[in-house]
Amino acid sequence: MRIAHIVTFTSTDGAFGGPTRVAFGQAKALAALGHDVTVFAGTPAGEETDTDQDGYRLRTFPVRRIAPFGGFATLWPRGLRAALKAQAREFDVAHIHLARDLATLPAALLFARIGVPYVTQSHGMIDRSDKMLAAVLDRVATRRALADSQSWLLLTAAEQKDLAAISSPRRLTSIRNGVEAREATPLDGRADTVLFLARLQQRKRPVAFVRMAQLLAERLPETSFVLVGPDEGEAENVTRAIEEASLGDRIRWVGALPPSQTLAAMEDARVYVLPAVDEVFPMSILESFSAGTPVVTTSSLGIAPDCERHGAALITDGSPDQLAEATFLAHQSRETAEALREGGLAYIRSELDVSEVARELVSEYGAAAEGRVA
Repeated sequence: MRIAHIVTFTSTDGAFGGPTRVAFGQAKALAALGHDVTVFAGTPAGEETDTDQDGYRLRTFPVRRIAPFGGFATLWPRGLRAALKAQAREFDVAHIHLARDLATLPAALLFARIGVPYVTQSHGMIDRSDKMLAAVLDRVATRRALADSQSWLLLTAAEQKDLAAISSPRRLTSIRNGVEAREATPLDGRADTVLFLARLQQRKRPVAFVRMAQLLAERLPETSFVLVGPDEGEAENVTRAIEEASLGDRIRWVGALPPSQTLAAMEDARVYVLPAVDEVFPMSILESFSAGTPVVTTSSLGIAPDCERHGAALITDGSPDQLAEATFLAHQSRETAEALREGGLAYIRSELDVSEVARELVSEYGAAAEGRVA
């Protein structure tokens, strides 16, 4: 099949996070199955490209901010709409990683008008919101984009409920994020590091990671606590919390890493801690499973029950105290660490193998293509 993927943004620092990594992973897996895949995305000026990557074509377009607010929602990818209009009829189906933004919403409306069937996957990005910008976008674009989608690809029931408050679906399909099934690197020889790898965003709760590190500093006197990720509003609070901890470089924020280097960072850590709340299906946790790094996280995540069922992560209430106790256990108990590693790998093999996700997507694409209008 000839498949287009459209995602909001990609950059060398991985600023848009999970949705981009999901889109790239799906494209790679689909290409490995023999399909012709092109991924379209916005990118910072100077990073635009048209290249082959992991078996698929990547086309990116420089963004311009059209308002001093709105984050990624008000980035306009110059040239994207023209490129899609010129190429749209070459595709059997499009997979739109839908958000309230000026990349994916116009793409959906364009494909609908031309008659190219598409499916939507919103990764929890279209949630209930009282923001004026969200209300305007929903009224003029989101509702139509969802209504014309051949299938909503959903991660959780909560996501379905949020989308159903905006529009009505033609078809609902449960979809999982996926990662490559691989042999994990051993714990021996790793740096004595506890890692936070995510955007510095309020919902990710990086300050809670710093507070946890303070609680563990005396109990783990040789351990470093490292935050990796681009700033998305919490850098000032994180920097202040690190300074207040007065532990020197034992707690540090090192900024963003290129996506190509994040797996290596995971593989070198002893424990991965994500204190996030209300996340649907965090890709960083799946990548930690793949790296064989024990995971500590919170009960509010959409995948927390499945993590517990597989024994893949230590689940806490998200408080610094509980995060510290769980991290200490994962760090100090080899038996616990190995059980978590095996649980994470078992979870991948049974439910999260991206090659199996790709096969499920092909089935969805086929069903969508049968509804082609033109």
